[in-house]
Amino acid sequence: MIKLARTILLTGIIGLTSVWSIAQTQQRGAVTDQEFVIRKDRVLTVPVQPRMYEKLPTLPKPTGLNEYNYLVTSYPLNLKPLDLKAEPSQKVYTPERLDLYPGYIRAGYGNFDSPLLEARYMGTEIADFNYSLQLNHQSFRKGPVLGEESKESHTDLGFDGSYFTDFVEVFGGFSWNQDSYRFYGLDPTFLVDENGQFTGFDGNVLQAIEVKAGIRELEKVGPISYQGQLSYRNFTDSYLVKENQIGAEASLTFRPTDDWAGKVGLSYFSTNPEDLTYSLKRTYFAVRPTISYRYEAFNFTAGLNLVSENDSIENKSSDFHVFPVLKANYQFAEEFGFFGEFSGDVQRNTYYSFVNENPYLGPSDQLLNTVQNYKIEGGIEGQFQGAFSYRAAANVSRYNQMHFFVNSYTNNLVTTDSARFNLVYDDKTTVLNINAELGYKFSDMYSLNSRLDLYQYDLGTQAEAWNRPIWELRVNNQVTPIERLIVQANLNLMGGIKARGTDLSDTTDPGPYEVVKLKTIADLQLKADYGITDRISIFAEGNNILNGKNMRWLNYPVRGIQFIGGASFKF
Repeated sequence: MIKLARTILLTGIIGLTSVWSIAQTQQRGAVTDQEFVIRKDRVLTVPVQPRMYEKLPTLPKPTGLNEYNYLVTSYPLNLKPLDLKAEPSQKVYTPERLDLYPGYIRAGYGNFDSPLLEARYMGTEIADFNYSLQLNHQSFRKGPVLGEESKESHTDLGFDGSYFTDFVEVFGGFSWNQDSYRFYGLDPTFLVDENGQFTGFDGNVLQAIEVKAGIRELEKVGPISYQGQLSYRNFTDSYLVKENQIGAEASLTFRPTDDWAGKVGLSYFSTNPEDLTYSLKRTYFAVRPTISYRYEAFNFTAGLNLVSENDSIENKSSDFHVFPVLKANYQFAEEFGFFGEFSGDVQRNTYYSFVNENPYLGPSDQLLNTVQNYKIEGGIEGQFQGAFSYRAAANVSRYNQMHFFVNSYTNNLVTTDSARFNLVYDDKTTVLNINAELGYKFSDMYSLNSRLDLYQYDLGTQAEAWNRPIWELRVNNQVTPIERLIVQANLNLMGGIKARGTDLSDTTDPGPYEVVKLKTIADLQLKADYGITDRISIFAEGNNILNGKNMRWLNYPVRGIQFIGGASFKF
């Protein structure tokens, strides 16, 4: 071991001495002469080595994958074989109907001694013939002036039936209406006599009977669809007014392609009114051809209104009228679109339509249709967020023979019945109307519908737009706070009404007249209906909740706060 150690030590000393001598010979950073030999013809080759392919080693088989043997024992059961019967599948192609009760009765009672009754019965079975019967009655045996002296009642009875074939529906109906009013809107000077007794006039009973029958095509999606109807109406009142009307209406629609459509409408009416001072035969015939084109979100309609009517008017140029019809709308997006219209027409007026507008109309001197020379309208509409909808428009219309209702005049020389109203006409009237609508619906819990109308009249012969409002606002709300309960709150406002008062002249020639400004009409209505079961429900209604002294017609105040409650039953 000692000799081995000495040998290793001697060898290490010799090696270090050699390295140190070399380092001393070549100093750091010095350049020495060197010789390099470059051979271009030298080829470097690598000997070829054979590839070796070896198979993957076989993995050992897992010990967990072993074969197992099971012993199955048979247990036979003494059961009868199944007897299966094939039956066709019954598919329901129509949705389930929620209300299958053919009968409905609604009855109630309120202050002002006001009973209410509504009844209907209809066929609910799917058959070729379907029908319905309805009866409605509501009366107010006491009114706002001297109790029974201002009462009124309304009753209507009707029947409708339809017979269906494979292609058409044949329909018809019958209706009877009776409305009774008391003329209580007298000048206070003539309201009571010297003994304090009421000196009003007896009431007026308006009665109308109407029968109709027609045919219509059922599909309404084919290249051609049509509809036609014949009607007859008889109207009378407690005085000398009688009016019989025979009417025929028809329409034919062509759809050659999905983008184009054409329609022709025909209407003919013959009316025979009789009043205190006249007996007339009035005819009205109209042809209304139109053609419509739709391209994506753009819709355009062009046509004519051809009307012939035989009203007798001084300096009347012709009984035949021709008016253009141009309508267009374009919906840029769901949130915004615009529409426009330029058209004209003849509005057909009858004594029956006048008395439905003002039930206190007395004997009339003349019945005239209203000629709308032109109507120019433009506006915007749309909806957003899936809940709000809106519409705003402005239109200007020019009319001839626009009608107004005025009280019979009273002056120092002539005294007439101020409880009744007369018809007066304006020869040339321009009406500017600005209107806006707003709707909102939040699921099935709440919905809102509202409309505002502003009017401006430029008159020819009349001093004021007698008994026509300057502005109107209607707001309707419906809330369903809980299941089976429906609550409605409706507000109707109307203002700017001017009535024609006393004749200020001292001669037999009428006019000028006193202008009476009526108060703003504010009517708040509340309704509630709660379904106790699917068949039985209760309801309550309140009208004129604000107890406003509303007066739609001069000298005719309406009833104050009115409540009515009752129940309904389905059977």
